[in-house]
Amino acid sequence: MNKKIKVKVNPLLLDKSSVKDTVSDIQFNHKDWVEVDAEIWERLKDAKYKQGKTKVFVLICNEEEPDKSITDTDKESVEEEVEDFFIAEEE
Repeated sequence: MNKKIKVKVNPLLLDKSSVKDTVSDIQFNHKDWVEVDAEIWERLKDAKYKQGKTKVFVLICNEEEPDKSITDTDKESVEEEVEDFFIAEEE
């Protein structure tokens, strides 16, 4: 049996209200924890989104210690890092 991990959109990701994993077709938001297989979490957990001049992790899980820092600041292209996501615009 696959281990399940509860995941939601990182509260530090202020610009976006929902995120969809285009591979698994799973939708995530800020409010609700979504159970996903551990292998899906392993694929998604390092994804970041550029917010201003900083990068923010797109998703968080309830089993890991939350990262209190905002994230890295750099000039890399972020599109490659979030290629599995469709990130909805805030309405």
